[in-house]
Amino acid sequence: MDNVEALLAAAGLGLPDVARATVFLTRAADLPELDRVRRTRWASDAPAAVTVLVVAALARPDALVEVEVTAAATRPGASAVGTSRPATKADIPAIQALVRAAYAKWVPVIGREPTPMTADYAQAVRMHRFDLLERFGALVALVETIPRADHLWVENLAVAPAHHGQGLGRWMLRRAEEEACALGYTTIRLGTNKAFAANLDFYRRAGFAVEREEPFRGGIGVYLAKAL
Repeated sequence: MDNVEALLAAAGLGLPDVARATVFLTRAADLPELDRVRRTRWASDAPAAVTVLVVAALARPDALVEVEVTAAATRPGASAVGTSRPATKADIPAIQALVRAAYAKWVPVIGREPTPMTADYAQAVRMHRFDLLERFGALVALVETIPRADHLWVENLAVAPAHHGQGLGRWMLRRAEEEACALGYTTIRLGTNKAFAANLDFYRRAGFAVEREEPFRGGIGVYLAKAL
């Protein structure tokens, strides 16, 4: 699934663009777990057609599962990833609303609003680069980046809760990586809260490695980097 999402992102596509998925298993006993993981991770309002086959063996003798997908920019019943564009000052209210919705789930975890929920986005839009992703005129994801001396810093990556599990976070992260390469950087960095376990797992699966941890506002800040 990591490989599929990365390949889709590299092609400018996302999970909503998958029309068909075929999964090959070598063990029938893995069917319930496959179904649980697929529904959890690849849930969609317009699900792709899925075929699951149990086979004697795969081309790689050490492999237990193989996933094959067919994707297109558009398909009946689904939209493409969306329209990406830079932010303007007119987008500030939508940016604030998306960020607050995206980070609200972490308030009970750390007992306060995460830093992105309290940021001054009027100033941030003036000072930083924001790439926005829209669908049907609505903001569904964003990535905020800041050029540093030797790397591109990802200040914020947020996806609207209603669009989680569609590969949009990985797609936006890929846009940031492309920006870093275009600026001549060989490294991209970001930080998150150690209590945000799902975020840490997401970034690790995207190829980031932990560089350091340090105290931050009563918790632990985790700083990660990825070589490009």
